[in-house]
Parts: sequence; structure tokens; C-alpha cells
Amino acid sequence: MLLLAVIALIVVGPQKLPRIARTLGQLTRQARNAWQGLQSELQAELDAEHNREIMDSTREMMNKAAGRSEPEDKASEESTDAAEETGDRSERR
Repeated sequence: MLLLAVIALIVVGPQKLPRIARTLGQLTRQARNAWQGLQSELQAELDAEHNREIMDSTREMMNKAAGRSEPEDKASEESTDAAEETGDRSERR
């Protein structure tokens, strides 16, 4: 690290070095913040997916315990589909 600082001092010069160091610090901070934001978004999405899986498995266990053969969501979808199908037939006549 010290070797890089000495080379930068020789190449850039003592007058421009503080400005370049400040700019590099700002760019490093922006890159770190962007990476942390990406990580937190990814973690939030993974947590949400994990929570959905837990809720689905819990719902399945409760349905089995109650003696139901299929989840409520599928049963309600099928009844909705049947009602729509009947409605479509009546509109065609």
C-alpha cells in the first residue's frame, strides 16, 4: 500500500494527489453503498421467499390435520373456474 502511495506521489505530484485521493475515496464509498444496497435487497427477497415457503407448508399441515385433501386456494380457484365456465356458456347462447 505504501509502495502504491509513493508511486502515485511521484507520477501525479504532491499538488494533485489529495484531490485524486478524495475522488477515489468517494468512488469507493459509492461502490460500497451500492453493493450493500444490492445485498440487502437480495436478502429481503430471499427472506420473503423463505417466509412464503413456511406459510405454504404450514397451510398444508393444517389442511391435513383438518382432514382436507387439497388447500383452500386450489379449491376456491376450481369453484371460480367452474363459475366462469358456466357464465361463458350462458353468454354464448
